[in-house]
Amino acid sequence: MPSTKPSLATVAAFLRDLGRALHVSGAPAHDLERSMTETGARFGVRVEGFAVLTFLALTISADGQSRRVEMLRLPPYDFNMARLIELQALCREIDSPARLDAYAARLAQIMAQPAPWSGWSFAAMGFLLSGSVALLLRGGWVEMLCGGLIGVLFVAGAVGFARVPRLAPAVPVILCALAALLAHALALVLPQQFPFISAVAGIVFLLPGFMLTVAMSELATQNYLAGTGRLAGAFILLFLMGAGLAIGTQAGHAWLPELVPAAPLPVAGWIIWLAIAALGISLLAVLQAPWSSVHVSVGACLLAWAVFSLLGDRVGNIVAAFAAALAVASAGQIYQRASSRPAALVQIPGLITLVPGSMGFRAVHALMQQDNLAGVQLMTEMLLTGAVLAVGLLLADNVWPVIFAGRRTQAPLPGTH
Repeated sequence: MPSTKPSLATVAAFLRDLGRALHVSGAPAHDLERSMTETGARFGVRVEGFAVLTFLALTISADGQSRRVEMLRLPPYDFNMARLIELQALCREIDSPARLDAYAARLAQIMAQPAPWSGWSFAAMGFLLSGSVALLLRGGWVEMLCGGLIGVLFVAGAVGFARVPRLAPAVPVILCALAALLAHALALVLPQQFPFISAVAGIVFLLPGFMLTVAMSELATQNYLAGTGRLAGAFILLFLMGAGLAIGTQAGHAWLPELVPAAPLPVAGWIIWLAIAALGISLLAVLQAPWSSVHVSVGACLLAWAVFSLLGDRVGNIVAAFAAALAVASAGQIYQRASSRPAALVQIPGLITLVPGSMGFRAVHALMQQDNLAGVQLMTEMLLTGAVLAVGLLLADNVWPVIFAGRRTQAPLPGTH
């Protein structure tokens, strides 16, 4: 009777395709490597993986003798939580090498699915995202309106430019310059606003705050090449965006009438909580998450903000950010345990609420304005905040699985019934 066991080359090809799929869907390097190791074990092979932002190497060995190496250049990644949910479910379902053809077909089907958010529904979420961020930056109703409008156009522009890959390095500069110009023009029409808040809120879609936190997590897990690459990418993106904002601001001063920025009109404290909820909804589009997880995203954002607000005035922002990250990451682990869906559905929205992307952007802007003291202070605070967020995430991701495993394996004491 012929053997149904797939060849090592077939298994290696599937693992290579699975690794690429996890990468382009937003899986961090340490999660990708762990998934490769666990999935390979279910196929009866040993996998040693090495992943960085642009490269994946897999060494697959079987029976202690046969060995195959797969190396590939990885394309740029983007978060697609709907696809990541399906991919992680596929990884959990793998249990038999004999069903490899079915797993490969399922993988191809997952990767062929369209994104949950696209077109104008995606761009429209830019209004919620930028409008809520404008309020979190202590703006008022006018900044919320102007920032939301800029956000819609900014997201639409980013989607449009994505169709021209050769322009990718210049896109942050172009879009941020246009956003600064538009904020200046809107300030002439609606003078009761602070244009810088409107501009920063409008471009928040590209701010790499969460990228910074993931980079810190990879460095803490000794994925040094992936972490330093992602960290360098975050800083380069910040400087490109800062350059674009500086260009647009100077062009606005030169081409448009001068204006005197007005102090933002204050909003009631409870409005901030509505802004946090709106942020949670908008992040569904940013992360390409399914609508069925809206309550999870909103709840995660509210939890992060509640812990941060409660502790911020008592212990300082750094400790409050750590406690909020630990709370959100722990909630994600509990959610994953209860629902078998990825913890990232809770963790990413909650951490994005806390990430220091706008802080880093303001630091770059201050440095470009030759306000060196403010720039260095903001940059230092950004790095500290990113570090404590990563520590909170790592603690929860490593402690809770041990707790769950201990409960599963705990046996009754002798003599008890």
